[in-house]
Amino acid sequence: MTKVRKSVLFFLALLVSLAMPPSASDAFQWEKPTIKEESISVSGGALKQKIYQFKNGDVFRMYRLEGQIDSSPYVLSVPFAGEGSTFRHVLSADNNGQITRVWNLLSLAETNELPLVPGFIESPSRYFWVASPIVYNPLGRTTIEEKKELALPIAVKKEWYRMHLEVQLPVKAGMVSEWWIMESSSPLVPWDSEPTANLWLGVDLSDKAKWLYDGYYYTSPSTYVPYTVNAFWRNPENYVVRSFLANPTSKAAQNMAYVMLDTAVRNQEAEGHWKTYPQSQWLADDYGIPDGFYDTRFNTGMAELLLDGCKKYNESEFCESAKRYALYLRNHASQYHYVIPGPTDGWLVADYAHPTPHKPTHVSLNHQLAEINFLWKMYMQFQDPADQALATVMLQGVTNLGERWITQNGDLHYAWFPDDTFGRPDYPYLTYNDLRETQRLYRSLYGTEQPVIAQLMKSKEMWMAANKVVNPFQ
Repeated sequence: MTKVRKSVLFFLALLVSLAMPPSASDAFQWEKPTIKEESISVSGGALKQKIYQFKNGDVFRMYRLEGQIDSSPYVLSVPFAGEGSTFRHVLSADNNGQITRVWNLLSLAETNELPLVPGFIESPSRYFWVASPIVYNPLGRTTIEEKKELALPIAVKKEWYRMHLEVQLPVKAGMVSEWWIMESSSPLVPWDSEPTANLWLGVDLSDKAKWLYDGYYYTSPSTYVPYTVNAFWRNPENYVVRSFLANPTSKAAQNMAYVMLDTAVRNQEAEGHWKTYPQSQWLADDYGIPDGFYDTRFNTGMAELLLDGCKKYNESEFCESAKRYALYLRNHASQYHYVIPGPTDGWLVADYAHPTPHKPTHVSLNHQLAEINFLWKMYMQFQDPADQALATVMLQGVTNLGERWITQNGDLHYAWFPDDTFGRPDYPYLTYNDLRETQRLYRSLYGTEQPVIAQLMKSKEMWMAANKVVNPFQ
């Protein structure tokens, strides 16, 4: 797992609480939307727009304006009935020195412009989820630098019979302006459910993460190139879509999950994987790996989300995308593995790869387990024996090392290295959750527990208890 992943663990902990099992009365219904995309010339630049028209009448629109010369802002207008209309957004509050996130509700009758944050508009007949407009400088390698000082707030214009939003997209040479909006004739989120309202507080698409025209962007770590303090990079994995997939009572979640998965399919390389386009300085220094590398954890996480979407939406494109990645993973494993001898030889599969020759990389326990879990889930869905065979030999690679994974203080080693040594401190609970999922799947497939996995789990549990580690996923 890359070092950047450490920065997202708190964010993931916020999101996990959205995973609420549906009740029998919330049976999920879905029909494939129509998708239209077009480009038009505007004064000073070029505008791309993508529209998802859902069968229930909901619409999701995305706009991306590339500035060629400085010009007046491009204006979008969204009309709606104004009486009683409100804007709901997240507000960070200081609660005795502790920053908490709370909902703030604004009356649009008393508001001339919206704060520069995403939020939900509710009017008598229309419901909207609107993004905060963003202006950024493309830095290359799927990295952008946000220009907060250039973004213009959304104006609320009032007429005697209606209101409308006036969205201004700045047109600046070399800069890109974006905005998106979801629209429905019925509520997008059931706000009358206090737990649901509280759970949505954890969804971040403005501060640490951005949802842009071509994918999910996350705050760039300082070890990535290019980098600035306001940089975001396009992550192969998407940390919010998992929560959306698990929240069938919200149309906003259902619609956005589909949009995000569809975008992931569009970003998939022809070979079946998703590249990390920025250069990771530590991977370059340690292993000679340049930009555009393959990260097994980010990729496997995204492919598993597509498998979930395949089942949820019965969407053939998502199913085929997951299959393409599984084939890529099998090819990667056959080329970049280490044989771990035992009663039956096993494999440990390298965390990273690049077509350019580089030094052999380490194998993180959490990466290896995530790949095993994905392959088993693919086998359970599609019954391809190649997925089960690879999962089996990779599990053998873990279990052949047995208690060597355990450190002197009872924690687990983060990684195994090609010189047959172990090292680096493990995450507080991430690897444990991977182990737990491995054990759950093993039990489902074989009707019994895997003893070495049970041993590693027990040791990690004792270490977590001794160090007062709170696992938000339990």
